[in-house]
Amino acid sequence: MDKTTEQAIYEMLTESTGTHFLDSGGATNRHWQRNQKRTLEDFKKDEFVVYDSKYDEITLNIFPYLNEHLEYDHLENLRLHKYLNKKGWYNDNDSVQAYFNKCLYVGYKVGHINSYNEDCLLSQTVQIIYSGDLFDHELIALSIHNGADVRGGYTDFKIFGADIEGLLGWHPEHWEHIREEYEDKPQPNQEYLLVGGSDSPSIFNGNTWEESKIK
Repeated sequence: MDKTTEQAIYEMLTESTGTHFLDSGGATNRHWQRNQKRTLEDFKKDEFVVYDSKYDEITLNIFPYLNEHLEYDHLENLRLHKYLNKKGWYNDNDSVQAYFNKCLYVGYKVGHINSYNEDCLLSQTVQIIYSGDLFDHELIALSIHNGADVRGGYTDFKIFGADIEGLLGWHPEHWEHIREEYEDKPQPNQEYLLVGGSDSPSIFNGNTWEESKIK
């Protein structure tokens, strides 16, 4: 039975990427160690996007986000695995880029993205390998940062069909409406003026919940 996209992403999120005594993960604080305490069903319950009003932060939870925009390609992953075994290579950035250039999309320039270098709201960093222009081909290779320090601790790459526009929509400007929607809702333990005079911001006068706060 072919692996589902959910299963592939879950396996990546729980893949051990090792430890190093010089990294900042301590004994148990690397992503893979925390993720291994959760089941697939736990990840499936994650909200797609979370807004933390205390720190004014928007986070895109990686499991539902990737599951929304990716489709696991079982056959192409078998081909990649066979290619790497034949070459005697590890599944790493250089080896997978070579596969894209020599086998998957022959002759196309291979590109690489690390979301750590972008203004990205994902709950974990990802690497993406693609061929040609980002929108030339549907297939990409993706690796997830499961370690502590972002310089190392990445999973093996897996190949997915991707909704590229959706996948790269992790920038804050695409999600400002979440903050605005949150701010215009009544919040727990906060008092609001429902009806006030003509010169007082209130819900009755057409003001927002944020504007009608009693301070």
